[in-house]
Amino acid sequence: MSAKKASKPGLDKRWCGRVRGAVACLVLTFLSLPFAAAGQVIENPAQPRAKNAGRVVVPREVLAISDEGRGDFYFKWPGNLRVAPNGLIFVRDENQFLQFDKDGRFLRNLFKKGQGPGEMGSFVGCFFTDKNVIASANDPNKLLWFNYAGTYERESPIRREGGMFLWPIACLNGVFYFESSEIPDLKGEPGVIDVPQAIVALTDGSGEPKPLASFQTKAFVVTSGGGSARGMISISFLGAVPYQKKFLVLFHTSEYLLKIYDPLANTVQREFRRAYERVKKPPEKDEQKKDRVGINGKTFTAPEQKYANDIVNLFSRGSEIWAVTSTRDKVKGTLIDVFDGDGAYQDCFYLQLPEAALNSLDSPSRATLDGDFLYVIVKNADETATIRKYAIEK
Repeated sequence: MSAKKASKPGLDKRWCGRVRGAVACLVLTFLSLPFAAAGQVIENPAQPRAKNAGRVVVPREVLAISDEGRGDFYFKWPGNLRVAPNGLIFVRDENQFLQFDKDGRFLRNLFKKGQGPGEMGSFVGCFFTDKNVIASANDPNKLLWFNYAGTYERESPIRREGGMFLWPIACLNGVFYFESSEIPDLKGEPGVIDVPQAIVALTDGSGEPKPLASFQTKAFVVTSGGGSARGMISISFLGAVPYQKKFLVLFHTSEYLLKIYDPLANTVQREFRRAYERVKKPPEKDEQKKDRVGINGKTFTAPEQKYANDIVNLFSRGSEIWAVTSTRDKVKGTLIDVFDGDGAYQDCFYLQLPEAALNSLDSPSRATLDGDFLYVIVKNADETATIRKYAIEK
């Protein structure tokens, strides 16, 4: 995967360049969500139901975590920011799996370099249960169980095939769900193609990831040397978050579309969208800032897109689904759309934050919502990073 575009320090965009395998779906239903016929999309108007929709919400900062003056941990390019059910904060960095308490006090680094028990070659992300944080690691591929006091308990292997990469989503009812990816082998000239990306399930102790439903995305793909060298720049990507402890809510297209997916039944229960005025992307004048891949000494950049992706991130909050849109007002902030589990467009509001914090909302790796609190990794003007926690009263 050496040809894949690398993330810039402080800007962890792990969502680029993922491909998922396809598999047939089992058609079952879940009583808590009515079945939606295949291909049926719930259409919502441009305006939501709430009378005060479109208001400006100004979150209140309640916590900041910095490595300034610290010697026990550092922030180089932090990412995979997650909050456990008990409020503990976890973040990934170079050779670090950092744990903080709910008040931001540093507790420990769970990362131990190596290939033995309790050790990791590299840390990818984590899952949560009521009693454990479970690290997903590469080199070797495995899951490692720690209790919330930081004690290593056990581990189990993950047997991956070929160039498959696995990114943790959530543990639901004892099953671990990942997004899987690999760079496809494109015959011929570089170009924009449809790329299937999939949800993968893994049960404790099985070691065998099971591909579930796949979702089409678009990417600019380059291959060379008979497929030995490959690179990919994502145009749209698969973003998924747990919902109601049973489902995954996700998006995967450049245009506005959300889906509620039942991984146990392996079927999409509901698809919905709302009328949305697309946001034009300004032309990128600085060549150095363009997404690029290098193959055999040559540099390739993806063709510029006319529009930004309509949805750039996704959160769930109780029964609510928050879609972070590409609409941003210089004064008001970023527009957040709110849907319910029936796919109805209930509300919208502008989230007014400092620009650096708003930029973090575009990356699922650098922002997470836990109830009434938003956590973001902010890149400061001096290139340092800070985790900031905001209380949202909407």
